[in-house]
Amino acid sequence: MIRIRRQTPTLLALFINRPRLALVAAAGLLATGLAFAHAREFDVKSGELRPALDAYIAQSGVQLIYKMEDVKDLSTRGIKGKIAADAALDRLLDGTRLRVRRGQDGAMVLIAPTRSPAAARSEPPPRVE
Repeated sequence: MIRIRRQTPTLLALFINRPRLALVAAAGLLATGLAFAHAREFDVKSGELRPALDAYIAQSGVQLIYKMEDVKDLSTRGIKGKIAADAALDRLLDGTRLRVRRGQDGAMVLIAPTRSPAAARSEPPPRVE
């Protein structure tokens, strides 16, 4: 008896066998890239970061995920003018410890780097007066 094993198709093989799927995927990637590269008009006020991020989301149309505790007590200088969405977000986050991680689906997640235990020990204790 001869056994034939079906090999899992690779992404390239899937696109070759289904050209319409390849076209849809390419269009999605192009649209995602253009959304970040296309300049938009922004008017985000300076001040607390959380409301500024909410305004950025509304004005840019991008999907942005963040934890409330990561943006608590942070502020921004705001942005005003015509600028690409990714550059606008970078300007909003300027001076904060937050970094942007972009997913393959176009969604963006704000990441707050964790401090190492060694860095926490090297900081002087808070002064009490």
